Amino acid sequence: CMITAKDIMHPEDQKAIRVLQTIPFIDSICRRIMEFGYERILRGENLATMVKATERCLPRAYSLMKKTAKRIGIAVPDVYVYNDPVMNAFTYGETNPFVCISSSCVEKLNDDELMCLMAHECGHILCKHTLYNSVVNLIQEFGERMGIITRGMSQPIYLVLQYWSRRSEYSADRCAAAIAGEKIFQQMTLKMASGLADVDADPYELVRQAKEYDNYENDSLWNKIQQNCRMAFYSHPQMVHRAKEIDRWKVSYAYSRIRSTHNIGI
Repeated sequence: CMITAKDIMHPEDQKAIRVLQTIPFIDSICRRIMEFGYERILRGENLATMVKATERCLPRAYSLMKKTAKRIGIAVPDVYVYNDPVMNAFTYGETNPFVCISSSCVEKLNDDELMCLMAHECGHILCKHTLYNSVVNLIQEFGERMGIITRGMSQPIYLVLQYWSRRSEYSADRCAAAIAGEKIFQQMTLKMASGLADVDADPYELVRQAKEYDNYENDSLWNKIQQNCRMAFYSHPQMVHRAKEIDRWKVSYAYSRIRSTHNIGI
C-alpha cells in the first residue's frame, strides 16, 4: 500500500504549493526547465564526479534505496555517493529523479538511519518539491547572476520560496519518520547535526534542546528579530525545530494511521 503526498505533507507546505500552482503553466514551465536544464546538467555531473550505487558497486546503498522506494510506492531513483566529510544528501529531477548522498552519511549511519535519510529524500520526490524548487534555481542562475532580474525584483520572491522550502523539509521529515519510525528519525537527526557516528546521547536530546532554543529566542524581542532575520535566507529549518516537529507529529492520528495502515510497524 503506497504512501501519498497528502499523507505526509505539512499544512504550510500544502498552502505554499497551492499558491505556486495558481501561477499559469507553472508545472509545465518547471518541468521544461528541469528536463532541458538542471536535471541534465546535474545528471552528467553526477556520472562524471560521483559513484553510482548499483548491485555491483555500493550494494548496501543500492539495496536500501530499493527497499525504501518500495515502501513509499515510488519508482526507485538513482543513488550517487559523493566524497564529503559533511553529512548531507539532496535530491533532484522530475523525469528521472536521483538522490545524492555524502560518503560520511554512508559511513556513519546504520542501515535504519540511512533508510530514514533516503526516505526523507524520497519524500521530496513524492511531494514534487524538486519541481517547484527549480523556480529558486531559475531566479538565482538566470536572474541575479546573469543580470536578467535585478536583486530588488528577485529578493522578495526568493525569500518567499525559501520560506516554502523550509516548510517542505517538514513534509520530507514526516516521510522519513513514517518509513523508519520517529525514534530512528531522531537518532539520524542527532547524527546529522553533530557529524558523529556515535553521539552517546538519548535520541530525543535535540527535542529537549529545542525547548532551550525556544526559551532563548523568546527571551527578548531582539533575540527573536535576530533569529528570524538570520533564518529568512535559509532553505532548511533549524535541526532542533525539525526534531521538535516530528516529536509533535508522532502523537498525531496521521502518524499512527500511516504506520499501521501501511503495515510498517510502530
